[in-house]
Order: sequence, then structure tokens, then C-alpha cells
Amino acid sequence: MMLLSCSTSHSSTRLALYSPSVHTSSALCSYSSISFCQMISHTILREESFRFSVDRCNKYTNLCAIDPRKTSSSTTHVANWEDPDGSDSEDEEELESEENDRDFESDWEEETDDSETSNNMQNLSTSSIEEHLIKEVEQLLSPEELEILQQNEAPDLNKISTEKWNPLHTLGLAGQIKFMDSLLANGFDIDAVDKDGQTALHKAVLGKKEAVISHLLRKGASPNVQDMDGATPLHYAIQVSAMQSVKLLIKSKADVNVADNEGWTPLHVAMQTRNRDISKVLLLNGADKTRRTQDGKTALDVALCYGKDFKAYDLAKLLKLVPANTY
Repeated sequence: MMLLSCSTSHSSTRLALYSPSVHTSSALCSYSSISFCQMISHTILREESFRFSVDRCNKYTNLCAIDPRKTSSSTTHVANWEDPDGSDSEDEEELESEENDRDFESDWEEETDDSETSNNMQNLSTSSIEEHLIKEVEQLLSPEELEILQQNEAPDLNKISTEKWNPLHTLGLAGQIKFMDSLLANGFDIDAVDKDGQTALHKAVLGKKEAVISHLLRKGASPNVQDMDGATPLHYAIQVSAMQSVKLLIKSKADVNVADNEGWTPLHVAMQTRNRDISKVLLLNGADKTRRTQDGKTALDVALCYGKDFKAYDLAKLLKLVPANTY
């Protein structure tokens, strides 16, 4: 077996020839170019015995097939490995482009079919799906369980609530806005409190559920309900450093100067959390920096109690420079 390698500036092709009489010649070739497919299908190349000539002097390697039955003086040159800049190369590029276009169209058609199938699935009747589910579940439930289900056309708020576990609060923390609306539509109080005096808005603020906070405020939830310790949702939003929640509450008319049972205002909490940005928002929206806690501390006192560090100086500067009672 002989392995013949033909290279151009664009590609490299190897041809394995299974013939005991194959040999190479250094004779130069001078002939017109034909495509590689034409070359390998030539009648001379089909003979059992032939030899090849390779010219490495030119820029591109030339491949010649020589009929051994002819004398060396009457050597027949059959093929030249084509110039990659020739018309045949351009034709092959056009064919490849057409094949790629066809592949793209095929992919697009498959995607279109998938999209249509998906749309058809989504357009199935909701009622038929529900009916099928109802029948399936009714077969799974015991008679006692079916009786409980039949008794409750709407949510039984007394049976799904405890002092600690309020369904609206749970759904709010879980981000289940759709089911929250279902409870509200059935008469559930949006400002209902748990044993700690917290509303669903308190819980959503603590959980940093901004979408739920915004939804509850649009539905009419009060931003000024105080829990058992006197803390409002704004106190908790500052405690967890939720800037967006602070802005939503202030926009919904939350009281920036409300004090808890120990006299701490939201600004006191902001000093305690050492959050300069939230402190600035509070001051610019009317927070009173002169308000004192039950033990007589101002917001500045709280800032300075942390000692001599950069943040203490930074907060002190903020409180000194921003005018009191801006609003």
C-alpha cells in the first residue's frame, strides 16, 4: 500500500493506493486543472498498475497519473490538483453554502413544528384538565377525606390558621402572589397579625420579597402597622438593609419618624446597622435626627457609640451636614 498526500494552501488530502506496482516519479506535469472527484474517477486511475508524478517546484503540489503502457517520452498527464482560487473551488463553496442554507431551513422548520406543538399543548382546555384531575383525586381520597373536601367550596380560614402560622403570611414569604389574592378575594384581612403582631407586610419585608411587598402595598396593606414591640415594616426593612423595600415603603407613605416601644425610630435603626445610604434616604425624606429614645439617645449618639472608626466619623458627618426636619 502507498499513501499519497496532496496539499494546498486550503486543505490536505491523502490517498491510499492498494497496488503493488505503484511508484512515484519526479517528472514535471503541465496540464489543465480538473476537480479531485474527476481525477480519482479517471479511467487511467482505475487501472491496476499505474504511477504518480509529484511536482513540488510549483506553489501548489501537482498530482499526475501516468499510464505505464506508454513510453516515458509519450507520458500522458491526466490531472492537476486544482488551484484553490479557481472556479471549481468557488463552485464547491457555493454548494456548501446551499447545503448550509438547506440545513438552516430544516432546523427552522423543526423549531417551528416544536413551537406549534407547544402552543397546541398550551391551548388545551383548562376545564378538561381540571375535570381529569378532579376525577383522579376523588378516586384516591377516602370517604372521610372527600367529605372534608366537599364541605369547603372556599378556604376555611379558621381551620388553616393558627396564632403563629398565618396562611397569608406563609404565602407571602413563599412568593405565592396568586394564592394570596385568592385568600384576599375570600375576605381574608390583608393586615391580619400573628401572635407577634406582625402582618404579611412585616413578613415579606423580613424575607426581602420585593415583588410581594409591592403587591401588598398596591392591594392596600398598611405600611404603618406596629407589631407587639412597636416596630413597623420600615424598621425591619432598615434592619435587613433592604434599600428597595425602604423606598417602596416611603413611597407608600410610611412614617419615617414612628418610634417603637423603646423610642427607636427608623433612623436610630439605620445608625445601628451603620448603613449610610439608607440613613441618607431617611434624612432626605424627613427623618428627625433630634428624636431621642426612652433612655435619651439621639441617632448621632448611637453612631458615636461604636468608637473611633471610619464609619462612625462618616455617619457623624452625614448627620451634622444634613439639615434637621427637611420636610
